[in-house]
Amino acid sequence: MDALASLTHYPVHLTGNHIVVNIEAADPITFADRTGLRYGLTLMTPPYFLSNTFEEMDTLVASEIPPEVLSTGSVFKGAYFDVAPHLDSLLIRTPPLFRQTTIGICESLTTPYYVRKIRTHDDAPIDQLDAPVAYAIKAGIAEREYAAYHDFFFTEYIGKGKRFLTWAPNARTVHADHQEYLYLLTHFSPLPTSLKLICQAYYTDGTSERRVGNQLTTVYPYKVYSFPVGPRALGLLNSPKPVSHFEVWVSNQDDERLTEIRWYRLETQYRRNVRFLLFANSLGGFDTLYCTGKGVEQVKYVRQITERFTGYDYPPEFSEKQINQVTGERELTVSTGWLSKVQAEYLQELALSPEVYLVTDRAYLPLMPVTDSLKTADDDETLIGRTFVFRYTNPEQHYSRLPSPENLPKRPTGWRPKAITCLLDANGKRTGLKAAVLLEKYYLDDNTRVPEAPIKSNVPGTEGYLPPVPSVDCQVTPFLSAAIGRSGTYQRSNCGADQVGGPALISVPAGLFGSEVSQADADSKAEAEYQRLNTQSYADLYGSCTTAPELYAWEVPAGHWHYRSGSHTQMQVYFGMQPWGNSWTVQGLPGPYVYPQNTNNQNFPVQPDVYWWFAFLSGKPLKSYRIQVFSNGAVIIDKVVVMNHEGTEHIWLFSYDGVNFYNPTSGAKVYVKMTEQ
Repeated sequence: MDALASLTHYPVHLTGNHIVVNIEAADPITFADRTGLRYGLTLMTPPYFLSNTFEEMDTLVASEIPPEVLSTGSVFKGAYFDVAPHLDSLLIRTPPLFRQTTIGICESLTTPYYVRKIRTHDDAPIDQLDAPVAYAIKAGIAEREYAAYHDFFFTEYIGKGKRFLTWAPNARTVHADHQEYLYLLTHFSPLPTSLKLICQAYYTDGTSERRVGNQLTTVYPYKVYSFPVGPRALGLLNSPKPVSHFEVWVSNQDDERLTEIRWYRLETQYRRNVRFLLFANSLGGFDTLYCTGKGVEQVKYVRQITERFTGYDYPPEFSEKQINQVTGERELTVSTGWLSKVQAEYLQELALSPEVYLVTDRAYLPLMPVTDSLKTADDDETLIGRTFVFRYTNPEQHYSRLPSPENLPKRPTGWRPKAITCLLDANGKRTGLKAAVLLEKYYLDDNTRVPEAPIKSNVPGTEGYLPPVPSVDCQVTPFLSAAIGRSGTYQRSNCGADQVGGPALISVPAGLFGSEVSQADADSKAEAEYQRLNTQSYADLYGSCTTAPELYAWEVPAGHWHYRSGSHTQMQVYFGMQPWGNSWTVQGLPGPYVYPQNTNNQNFPVQPDVYWWFAFLSGKPLKSYRIQVFSNGAVIIDKVVVMNHEGTEHIWLFSYDGVNFYNPTSGAKVYVKMTEQ
């Protein structure tokens, strides 16, 4: 079994749900008259597969949401736009090739995009801002789960579970002729240079064999790859010994596992009724349903009848009524066979599918579901089976039964480049490779274009694929990210006794990320990397442990004192007579001494009236906490505070006893320690 690869997964937006973009409201003081305000959003997308340039797809214009009037003032929310329908219409879901045996790529299932936010007042521009490049996929999840998962589905669920794009239960039974496919989204880093489909075959004699079922050496970021994992595609039917079951997963060039392990049992029992339904699932891939129940096909014929004048001396064989056209609508009724409760619940995926195909001996035939209801659960059922009715989407007007057309003569053709671009790695930097991204088909004998053939993407594993080549034009990335080196916002929580945890220094080296769009886009990728590393687990690994945190060093400006807390996420301070501090009470107020809420390391001016310095504390309800205030390493205040029933308390910061107060002098380094008793 291959060891797991260490991967970082990035978010991808679901076009089947809402992708909401907010444009912040214009300053209500500057623009007191709101009637002339307009908010515009321009959606920018690449014109073709692997393109590094963006073009305007659509521009939306809206007025702002009316201000919400509260007792404390008015809330201006700006304007909201849902770009999901526009992106979804751009993307295309494509079924796998019939009897596909190689790894394929779904080139039109995902897309990068960014939005341009525009604010105007009386048609005069206020400002314009380009958001960072994001990625979207033609997929969706249940509406009841979207609110919680829309930002975390591809990082926390798909990414951490290293899952394929399917809701099908793991541990499935497959037939020898089963065309089964698994789909993988490469939204992770480091991007592999090779994708290997690994199959572990288990034989009936108890032995097993590891084999590479397929391999692809050209891998693009944020693309969906399809892997054929049916017994015939994996070559299991030609094994020297009978196969009882097998496992499949995808590994990289170093044989490190990138995905979960899927388990399949190979059906050896004779089945009188065997049918396969290929259908689009909710996550952009295609699943196959193996049906062993009874099936019935019937055709409903519609005849177009015309009448003609017969005259008075027509012969007996002359017909006054004549059939002008006959159209047949074929209908299929199929039963699934016996299912478990998990398998029966999964049938909702088939009922909701926008694309269904019947797998025949030579093609996928499109079907239109007729069944309009499905029993999803019955507490009293033990043996579960369901029946579906489909109508063939293409009408029939003639009958024929011809052999496969594979051996018919064909005019020789080839493929040539239509558009070229530089390839990028997972960080948006140029790889030094140039690739043809669009191809057109032409006749080899006269070099003319095949008129009925569409211009197609240059996809690995497909007909006419042209591999990338090294190019000096693709060596230098236009925009590289600047370096980031600053402390995280989490404190180390696993230090030893009498030690206080500090933040970890998070470093993102310069040039780690790149962009073809703008410097701001490159820097936003570096900032996203900082946010990804800014976690409690990272702080527990790399954060500092200080034995005497009250003796910290700091360059304090003249006429000021410095504030630091050992529990800054549980403590907010503020000065009651001026907008100074980091509490919620001063947020949004002007002034040089207003700091973000719950932050640390702040300078404040020396002043005589220390009575107005307060602290908000938060902790466990009714628990006691020891509050120690140090100045230049010496403890000056040591008292116990009991939290109220809500787990909060409001205290004087520098009060000894409620009557006498400490006054920090110029250069004082104040440290506040909060310890649960």
